[in-house]
Amino acid sequence: MKWQQISSAYVLIPSTPIGIIHFLGGAFVATAPQVTYRYLLEELGKKGYVIVATPFINTLDHKAIAYEVFTRFEYISKTLSQTGALGQTTLPVYGMGHSLGCKLHLLIGSLFSVARAGNILISYNNYPVNKAIPLVEQLELDETFDLEFTPN
Repeated sequence: MKWQQISSAYVLIPSTPIGIIHFLGGAFVATAPQVTYRYLLEELGKKGYVIVATPFINTLDHKAIAYEVFTRFEYISKTLSQTGALGQTTLPVYGMGHSLGCKLHLLIGSLFSVARAGNILISYNNYPVNKAIPLVEQLELDETFDLEFTPN
């Protein structure tokens, strides 16, 4: 099994897929999930899961990031399905995220019409921005830009 690059994401396809995992990494390592989470993702691939590790550039506009990684994943899923890489059956899809990747999967599930068998959230936090980002007050961010996440 080798990593393939499709639409700027990294994909592992086992010989007999049993499900698809859309993986999103944490804020500080999100640009190279196929490297920083390699062991975890390759072990899941060995168990039969197709891995779609979607890198992203971290900004404070998490809704925009969620939309971008969601649309990229949908495109990749459609491409894999059309090429026959996933076999003949419809596979369950799981969102898996670490840290900020968790929040992005929660936003994806809340904002977009997605069918997920479940989400796997690793080290999720719901801290306000001043606790989640050390020294954020030194950035002098515009207060009109809503940086807080409230799920209600």
